Amino acid sequence: MIVPELTPPLHGTPGGRSACSVLLAVGVIVTGLALAVTALLPWAGVTAEVSVLDAELTRAVRGVDAGSGWFVMGAGIAAMLLGVLGAVRNWLFTGFAILPGAVAAFALAMFLTDPQDLAGRLAFRIPGVVSVHPSIQYGWFAGLLSSIAVAVLAAAAFLRRR
Repeated sequence: MIVPELTPPLHGTPGGRSACSVLLAVGVIVTGLALAVTALLPWAGVTAEVSVLDAELTRAVRGVDAGSGWFVMGAGIAAMLLGVLGAVRNWLFTGFAILPGAVAAFALAMFLTDPQDLAGRLAFRIPGVVSVHPSIQYGWFAGLLSSIAVAVLAAAAFLRRR
């Protein structure tokens, strides 16, 4: 009687993909989704504090209100798609998600240095009456964190395969 030899797959899961590769791909998918959503959050705002009325008015600017927000949203969607391809096809797709992460980080940096909006970002103050100052809102920071997370997870996918 011949007993067939059962050999485990090369990397621990069917199809030769390791659990770590799949986890990195899922991480890229989740952080890519988070990156795309941050384009809908407020990135910057102008706050006016009126001392006479003891009031504060804030005007927020979402990421998609500026051109760079659309780049961030597109980069997030591209990272998600590359993560999906990395989970179902090949780990190399997950590694290539480093490119959308870098594009998003560059777009976020360009949002802060936009020369056309410089006049609207200038702060001024009339002591005892009004104080107007720009601020960076939580959406911009969430976008930066998400773009860094996408890049780190994608780099880990490349390094894992070395």
